[in-house]
Amino acid sequence: MSTASRVIGLDAIDKQLWIELGQNCRHSYRYLADKIGISSNAVMQRVAKLLETGVIRKWYLAFRPAMIDAQFAFVEVKTDGSQDEDTLLKTLGTNPMIFCLLPLTTGDFALHAFYIGAASLLELTSFIRSVDGVIDVKVHPTTASAGRKMKLGPLHLRILPWLAEDPRASISDIARDSGLTARRVKRLVDELVESDAFDFSFVWNPNAGEGMAFISRLTYDSKATQPEAIDREIREVYPLEYFYSHISAVEPVIFSVFMVDHLFAIQNISRRLRRLNGVLALNTMIYYSATVLDGLTRVRMMELLS
Repeated sequence: MSTASRVIGLDAIDKQLWIELGQNCRHSYRYLADKIGISSNAVMQRVAKLLETGVIRKWYLAFRPAMIDAQFAFVEVKTDGSQDEDTLLKTLGTNPMIFCLLPLTTGDFALHAFYIGAASLLELTSFIRSVDGVIDVKVHPTTASAGRKMKLGPLHLRILPWLAEDPRASISDIARDSGLTARRVKRLVDELVESDAFDFSFVWNPNAGEGMAFISRLTYDSKATQPEAIDREIREVYPLEYFYSHISAVEPVIFSVFMVDHLFAIQNISRRLRRLNGVLALNTMIYYSATVLDGLTRVRMMELLS
């Protein structure tokens, strides 16, 4: 069982809404109400609260990585402390491959990046190593799904600008502004959503309000367990606190993301994770803010639409 019934104001229903909307932010309040078992008004109020508190920062639409032949990488950056955080954030953020920067309490950084091919990955690594104050870099291509490619027709491109501006835009509004019938717009939107070529999601802030986010870096024995088994067990034990994991494709390491309300929770969770079958080592990465930029998948989509 989870150690808490609520996490920084989120309960099990909020967490389920987070999951459902993260998979498809266009889900209607009625669909979510039927799926979760509460009223549409209750869903609307809860979603409004997630937006108001900043847990959900904004709705977001971008290509899935496969649309631009990209892959996702999780990057560990160790610094010597000679450069201030703002300078490092600004410098690292100039690289178009990097789209999320997490300053850690140790003075180091965790980064999210999209890369296209092996040469791009080497270029990313070389860039980060060249930054003043950086003393070590570990780039982990991950096993995250890249989605699928989709051939876009003229009518898809006709409605995409409205969805890019507001991924939850209503069918009737898009139809009115695009000059297409509502029936045709609905069919086109359904094709985009169901294609797995687009990410209809949101940008979120795990440090919203009283929250505190951390990443457990788990090194495991690949002969004793698999990352999927670790993920399942963590999800069973911490259904509220645990959100997802980045699984390294090159080392037996997974980076598991949690959101809690106090430091004691971090200590308790870390103690429990160390006892998981096959776990050899655990390092805790606490971050207190997140800088989220438009990644390559969003930039390339907007270039196409322009």
